[in-house]
Amino acid sequence: MHKINHPKVRLLFCVLGLLGVATESWAQKAPELETALIKVNRIWTGVTANGGKGSFDYRAGFFPNDFDIIGVRGQEQDLWAGAGLKLATTNWRDPIDTLHTVAIYGPTNDFMPNGKVTERISSYLRYKYTEQEIDFKPVALDLFGVHDPSRFGDLTCDQIVQVTTENIFGVEVKRRIMGWSQTFNDDYLILDVEFTNTGSDTLTDFYISVESNGANTYRSNGTRPSPGTGENFNTVTTWQHYYGGRTGDSLRVFYEYSADDPAVPGDLMGAPVTSQNGRLINPKFVWYSILHASEKPYTDPTGDVDDFLQPKVTYMGTATKFPYNSDGDDYGDKNYWALRGAYSEFFPMSGSTWPGTLHAGNTDETGSPSYAAHPAGTIQANNSKMYCTFGPYLFHPGEKLHLVFASGFSGLDIRTAKEVGAKWKNGTLENPPGIPDPRTGFFPENFAFPVDASEVDMRKDRWVSTGIDSVMKSAWRAKWNFDHGFRIPAAPPPVESVTITGLGTGVEIRWSAPEAESRPDFAGYRIMRRLSNLDTLFFEEIHASGPEDKAAEHLFVDKEVLIGAQYYYYVQSRARIAADDPLADPLSRGRIIYSSRVMQPTINWINPPHFSQNDLTRIRIVPNPYNINDPLLVKQGWTDQRGIQFYNLPGKVTIKIFTEFGDLVQTIEHDSPVSAGYEIWDMITRNQQVISSGVYIVVFQKPTGETAFQKFMVVR
Repeated sequence: MHKINHPKVRLLFCVLGLLGVATESWAQKAPELETALIKVNRIWTGVTANGGKGSFDYRAGFFPNDFDIIGVRGQEQDLWAGAGLKLATTNWRDPIDTLHTVAIYGPTNDFMPNGKVTERISSYLRYKYTEQEIDFKPVALDLFGVHDPSRFGDLTCDQIVQVTTENIFGVEVKRRIMGWSQTFNDDYLILDVEFTNTGSDTLTDFYISVESNGANTYRSNGTRPSPGTGENFNTVTTWQHYYGGRTGDSLRVFYEYSADDPAVPGDLMGAPVTSQNGRLINPKFVWYSILHASEKPYTDPTGDVDDFLQPKVTYMGTATKFPYNSDGDDYGDKNYWALRGAYSEFFPMSGSTWPGTLHAGNTDETGSPSYAAHPAGTIQANNSKMYCTFGPYLFHPGEKLHLVFASGFSGLDIRTAKEVGAKWKNGTLENPPGIPDPRTGFFPENFAFPVDASEVDMRKDRWVSTGIDSVMKSAWRAKWNFDHGFRIPAAPPPVESVTITGLGTGVEIRWSAPEAESRPDFAGYRIMRRLSNLDTLFFEEIHASGPEDKAAEHLFVDKEVLIGAQYYYYVQSRARIAADDPLADPLSRGRIIYSSRVMQPTINWINPPHFSQNDLTRIRIVPNPYNINDPLLVKQGWTDQRGIQFYNLPGKVTIKIFTEFGDLVQTIEHDSPVSAGYEIWDMITRNQQVISSGVYIVVFQKPTGETAFQKFMVVR
């Protein structure tokens, strides 16, 4: 038996205390049950303090479909924020002194149902939301972390979440998750994990196993408008591929992408929505990349050397479908059998793989058009994961191991996806330029297109394949970021405040950004505008300025708007990366970057009022003549109401309506608080009677005394 001061026994007593004496109110505040939200770029995810499963939903409020966000629900033990890290070892005694030939435990288990947190979760943000006032109404938002720029030191990320837990093996797991809003690095998060053997056991055949996919996620694109019946895509209908297992591979990247559903007619790769002119709503790739993996345990950080051959084992599939046969297997554990590489031997990767590694075959390289045509594949109830295993290590007490991952969401942007889909639908789509293989694009050379794919279908799929190039560039940038100490050029500060008001002279946009203007790389501003909240309409730049644009308050008036339409605006500060910045990757040097898109949420819209102007001769009366039976009026819904409309009014003017005989019918004082140039009269006299047919005289008079006259006719 172990001594009473053994960490396993201490953990057991801790668990017994949690199970036996914890009150409900205390459990709600337990550090193991705390969570944090990461929402600083295109990857929105929740972090559970204990590293287990969660349940997160981001669709209420601000989930900007123009920014192409993926929201990770947290209901699986996926790698995005370091959930579900599984540790395995052999010949281990548990806290009740039972010897296990093989033991695999995640952050929560039978001995530690809630896990164990040794350093409480923290979440810090570099910037706050921009203070916004839209049409005289403040926009109130709860910040998703603690605003404290002092917590970042030399790091240039815009959010950092940290928490430390302890596994039942006595291994301390310290997670640090970082996100950047910087323009060229806003499609991934970085997870930095340090493992320390704080127990008294030497762990033999020690493995660290991770898994991930994009199944339990929300996508911001593809919801407005919602696809037609039968056109929603299934997030588990995917191809999966590991790049990094073959000799000569330069990165370590696992990715998955839209596959065709062989049970449904037609080619559904990319999820084209036929009812919405063919736009693709699933052209993106979910991926994770290994940026660093310790070659061996260490005590001195200078001894932490990356081993490119780690992970030694990769495989993919649905866990319940792994073709395990315990006969002849000494360990008798299906999960251990797979994570130590036996499944990868059963279904090996083709080609020349790195010596000493065990990589399973990629699902998109089987030569079959079905994503499920591999030993651990299934079409029904599919939830195929991308697994990788680090080890085996001999892990002594006091030693450390270090893993760093990037998890991302990259591929075709929604504008290109709309254009590609429209051309696919009308049959004019051409192949993307610069593809490495004219038949398969960026897909593997033996990739099998859907059986009923036409040539234009395959061109669409080749466009989807260009997402592989996007993934590789993003993974390369993430590796650059890690190699340079997470000190790549930072995104410029968001504007401090913005006020957007619909006036009769146009939409006024006022903003201030003293912090952005104080930076040496300041390069001005841009204003983005969007008509409606539909996925198929995009923000467009309507104003841009340079580094000379510095002021205590800025003003821009947008006059190119449709009266009464629904508009969204946001303002971004700009910065220019120095052409010789050694911390910037070579492809981004000298280029413009923008402040965080998500720190100025576009929740509220503007309905621009009718323009006003001061020239009385430009006032218009509509309709004139007025005929209640006019087909155009009926078409526009005027059958149940009366209305004479006055356009192009000054912001303040008196309107007097007389009969052709000079009798005063009604007086209207137009005094718009936003200088709107529009007024409607319900055709009721000051004596509360409906006016009769005839000719009427209107007198318009400004406060200055300037006067103008017009006539209109009513026919009944």
